[in-house]
Amino acid sequence: MIKRLLIYSVIIFSFTNCTTDKFEKIPEDRFIGIWELRGRPMFEGIKILIEKNDNDELIGKIVELNNNKYVRLFADSADIWISNIKRVSNYQFRLTEKKIAKELFSLYGLNTSTEFKIEFIDNNTFGLATGNSDPSKSDIFYKRLE
Repeated sequence: MIKRLLIYSVIIFSFTNCTTDKFEKIPEDRFIGIWELRGRPMFEGIKILIEKNDNDELIGKIVELNNNKYVRLFADSADIWISNIKRVSNYQFRLTEKKIAKELFSLYGLNTSTEFKIEFIDNNTFGLATGNSDPSKSDIFYKRLE
């Protein structure tokens, strides 16, 4: 009897202490602003302006390049870096980044973009992940500057 009561107490305690903050609907406008890429050496420090286009879709344009020679060779300011951000659930999104040197990739019939799962880690940071990885625990992220 005591054992059963203890098990029920643990179950009830677990459910009553669960926080649902993470699962609340995140407004898409939270993406709007200037972000810096972090966690990928080649792209470290590139600054991206995320805004809505004429079709009310979120896109990201490069506002400042980093010092990587390949980035400087294949990208320019005002290039579209993020072609779209789509909602998957209340708190999860999919982000599509165009690959650097996408014109070269397309010549060989290769993918010209990469899709990531994304989740906000806090109000000014969202993590990127592929496959079964958890974006909220990722070392690759965008950090809001403005």
